[in-house]
Amino acid sequence: MTGGPLRELSMIFRYLRDERAVLILLALLIPLGTGLQLVAPYLLRGFIDGALSGDSRTTLLGVAVWSVTAAVGLLVVTVGTETLSSRVAWRSTNRLRADLVEHCLSRPPDFYRRHPPGELVERVDGDVTRLTAVMSALFLEMVAQVLLLGGVLLALFVLEWRLALVFAPFVLGTLLVLRTLVGRAMPFVTARQRAAADLQGFLEERLAAAEDLRANGATISTLRDLDRRQADLYRRARAAARVSVRWPATVQGLSAISTILALAVSAWLHSLGELSIGTAFAALFYAMLLRRPLLAITTRFRELEDAAASAHRLRDLLGPKAAPRPEARVRAARPPVERPDVRFDGVSFHHDPDEPVLRNVSFALASGERLGIMGRTGSGKSTVLGLLFGLHPPVSGVIRVGGVEVTAGDLRELRERVALVTQDVHVFHASVRDNLTFFDSSVSDDRLRAALGEAGLASWLQTLPDGLDTALGTGARGMSAGEEQQLSLARVFLRDPGLVLMDEPTARLDPHSEHLIMPALERLLESRTAVVVEHRPHLLRKVDRVLVLEEGEVVEQGERITLSLDPNSRFHHLLKTVETAR
Repeated sequence: MTGGPLRELSMIFRYLRDERAVLILLALLIPLGTGLQLVAPYLLRGFIDGALSGDSRTTLLGVAVWSVTAAVGLLVVTVGTETLSSRVAWRSTNRLRADLVEHCLSRPPDFYRRHPPGELVERVDGDVTRLTAVMSALFLEMVAQVLLLGGVLLALFVLEWRLALVFAPFVLGTLLVLRTLVGRAMPFVTARQRAAADLQGFLEERLAAAEDLRANGATISTLRDLDRRQADLYRRARAAARVSVRWPATVQGLSAISTILALAVSAWLHSLGELSIGTAFAALFYAMLLRRPLLAITTRFRELEDAAASAHRLRDLLGPKAAPRPEARVRAARPPVERPDVRFDGVSFHHDPDEPVLRNVSFALASGERLGIMGRTGSGKSTVLGLLFGLHPPVSGVIRVGGVEVTAGDLRELRERVALVTQDVHVFHASVRDNLTFFDSSVSDDRLRAALGEAGLASWLQTLPDGLDTALGTGARGMSAGEEQQLSLARVFLRDPGLVLMDEPTARLDPHSEHLIMPALERLLESRTAVVVEHRPHLLRKVDRVLVLEEGEVVEQGERITLSLDPNSRFHHLLKTVETAR
């Protein structure tokens, strides 16, 4: 029982440190419950032999009362043990689940490229739930069954040593089978769970894009892919089941043989006058009791291997490194943030060494200046913003914001001073207030209304039935794309950052919505340092300087007005291309 599964499950032990008092109580209750189970056959033996030998009713009644007391005591201990173990399990695994969510929230974007949302949900929910089952019942049950196994063997030796000799080889053989087969199913179980997570991720992605799939005739292809993944999951689940079922079947066969031998030996000893009826019944009771822990251990070990495979997957998800410190929440009040300067010195970046994204990019932006970045798709524009926001560390070079190197400073402090506005806006299924503050209840309503007003949503707020308490998101009040983008701007106004990063915030807006949101975007750029990635010329008219990227390299930079008037500049050519396209 010291093989792979228990080694994998060792990761949950550190989550039990705060439960010492309850664990000590459980350590007392489990042996007590085992003792109460072992005393029952002795009481049965006394009652039967006493009845056959003509003992008084008072004596028999006393034995019966003790039997009932033991049964009630066992019931109380069992209920108490299950209640306490469930409480420990849920509290401990909730801490594990919180660590996993915190870890996921602090990961860079490439983490989410490796782990789709469906897979993460399966791990944070499904895998942790399996561990909860282990900690609440399975693991403690196996400990109790091992104690019961030893207690039954000891009681049999005390009751009738010859019967104990019948069972001892069976128990030893069963334990040897256990030791041999422990961990054999784990690779198959892990493969099955990996296939299940892959199916979960596939379903989450396809169901989210159901309308696009129908509109583009991809329903048949989706069903074909679903069938392939389901077939793969079935094959892996079948292989895991075949390996897992071998030894429970073996133990059940050995158990049946040992019970038959016990009955035969009991009958033989009774015929010789060396075994009373009561002792024979007690021995048979112990024989049946002995089967229980062995069958429970072998049957439950499959669940233990499932949980061990889940623990292994969670260990892989968490990785060897500690999660970065969580990002700062919106504060109720803080002093104005200075407008930081920005410097890129020889910055290069890549996800794959064979596919560089940025190559030796350098530029400087003074406090309060606004830089526009242009270039074709895939030129590295958004990566510049991601590096400034601390989403990735550069492969080489140095990035400074306000004189502090991004990779050396406090990420929470950086996020307090920098805001990133993108074309993708997430609206939570929550109130307007919670969507603005990210569930920080300390922010005053006056500040929220002021931020909504800056974003151009003051009149929209007045139309809401419950004001700031109106629910938004899926299944609640819907918002247009323009209103969602304005809501994201209100979040930025609420934080009042010194540096604003904009990644094509109007890309998914129609011309009317773009016209409505432009005043809020322009107010956001006022009196702040800003870096703007934008294909359309509107926002670029508000920047001071321009940088043009091509295949990850700076091919042009300078004053916006100077470059826009130079017919030979790339910026001038890009502006003409955009205006012609419009």
